[in-house]
Amino acid sequence: MEFKNIQEKLKEYYNVLKMARKPDREEFTTTTKISVAVMFVVGAIGFAVYLIMDVLPKVFK
Repeated sequence: MEFKNIQEKLKEYYNVLKMARKPDREEFTTTTKISVAVMFVVGAIGFAVYLIMDVLPKVFK
């Protein structure tokens, strides 16, 4: 990589950091609730796949 490319990337990262801001309490709690809900959904799907792949074949033997 050339020095010019690295310098341009660093400028882009700096501009993004300048625009970033701290979320207010409402935005933070909403994001947290959505994240927890998605974690439970992904966990439930993973558990369902586990049941299908491990437990059900033993039942039908």
